[in-house]
Amino acid sequence: MNRWGPEGPPPEAYSRVSDPERFRPLHNVALRLVEQLETAFNLERLEGYGLDRELEVGNLAHPSVRLTPQDPKAAPLTIAFTTFPGLRVRVGRWRTDAFPACGCDACDETANDEATRLTELIDDITAGRFREEMSLTAADGWWLESHFWSPQHRYSNRLRVDGVRAREMLAGGERLSIEWGPWPRRKSPR
Repeated sequence: MNRWGPEGPPPEAYSRVSDPERFRPLHNVALRLVEQLETAFNLERLEGYGLDRELEVGNLAHPSVRLTPQDPKAAPLTIAFTTFPGLRVRVGRWRTDAFPACGCDACDETANDEATRLTELIDDITAGRFREEMSLTAADGWWLESHFWSPQHRYSNRLRVDGVRAREMLAGGERLSIEWGPWPRRKSPR
């Protein structure tokens, strides 16, 4: 439901964040999800600062957490806890997301909606319903595409990537397309 009506939000709402604290529950949601993932899946957990320089921009409210499944065909997950408060998340090799995506009054995001979006993303990752690819077109340059799917939804995203950044992202002979597999489950719960 759009609280702004047919005219949409006023112009000043795009540059205003009147209640950033409404997103503080996302930190607890993410930490709870990390604990659940650690219980259910065979993975390595690293926690600390300096795990992902791209995600850890600015001040952090909590050390970042990286979960790396024991199966190298399964996508790793890194979560940075911002002081905004919010989250920055990397899944797989290249895909990054922010929770909230914006946070301004015009976007009108809620902690509950963002928690649902985070949970759906993690469900797709752990089930192996995630593909990412880098592509180069003669006319437009480099693009990063991400695809997520489940019985309830299908989501794709395509972002232009600067050529220098694309070469950095592909350093080390990375494949241009990766279809990630499901996370390996623990034989018995911890």
